[in-house]
Amino acid sequence: MDKNTKIEEIIAFVTAYPESTASRAILRRHYINKNNYETANELSLQLKDVLKKEESDEINFCFYLVK
Repeated sequence: MDKNTKIEEIIAFVTAYPESTASRAILRRHYINKNNYETANELSLQLKDVLKKEESDEINFCFYLVK
């Protein structure tokens, strides 16, 4: 699975289940406070920007958390 597909799946999980342990761990790991965003769309855009800058190992770790 390529990096962009994994990022999309991570974002889909985090926006669908923002209170889950995995989502909170991912957001904390990247210094994102979900309360700063009014909508799930805003949160997903910010998370996507952050994840696109990360190395493959970090993406794989986050993907492992949500799967």
